[in-house]
Amino acid sequence: MIKNKQLIARILLILGGAIFFIAEFITAAAWSHPAYSYTYNFISDLGVRGPSTLFGQYMISPLSWVMNTGFIVFGIVLFGGILILPLNSGYRRWIVIILGLLLAIGGVLVGVFHGSGEALVDGTGAYHSMGAFIAFISGNVLFWVLSSKKVGLDISDKSRSILKYLSITGLVCTVLYVTTLVLSTDAHPIIIIGLIERGAVYPMLFNAIYLGMSQTK
Repeated sequence: MIKNKQLIARILLILGGAIFFIAEFITAAAWSHPAYSYTYNFISDLGVRGPSTLFGQYMISPLSWVMNTGFIVFGIVLFGGILILPLNSGYRRWIVIILGLLLAIGGVLVGVFHGSGEALVDGTGAYHSMGAFIAFISGNVLFWVLSSKKVGLDISDKSRSILKYLSITGLVCTVLYVTTLVLSTDAHPIIIIGLIERGAVYPMLFNAIYLGMSQTK
């Protein structure tokens, strides 16, 4: 029974991370005028049908619904995997579950409320930003917590180190991302803002996929 739960959990973790990457790739490939830049454009630009402009970035995403579906579904699927991971009982398990739930909520907020110029004006952009940072922080902290032996996850010490260092990378990039936005006084973020944002998001996705693929001791 435990082995079955572990298998299902790992499949969901791999699927959750893959959903995000696949949705991002498909949506970005549909951009043509202008072409989408993984280093310059915000991830959220992919979810804006447009045309719209925000922070100096022109957004027109023909397959915005694909990315928004990805935003919503990836977090829910990851939460499903987290929920059935065979962990030690106690408060640490609840911390893991709460962090997984926050990640799912963040993804839903990002997918429902889009990061367009119009959203900034009508106030719904605040929900988008809130969802993004909830996901950034909770997702990276989640896998950092899972790297602890006290949680009871049956993985190797090498896997624990990978989870931990990827999580730290994600959190550092989150701080760098916020700092970059705050210091962009002309409302035109630096040309690698998209890369910095991905430094905050990708580590938790890599962690999810890696954990799903990792073997027991």
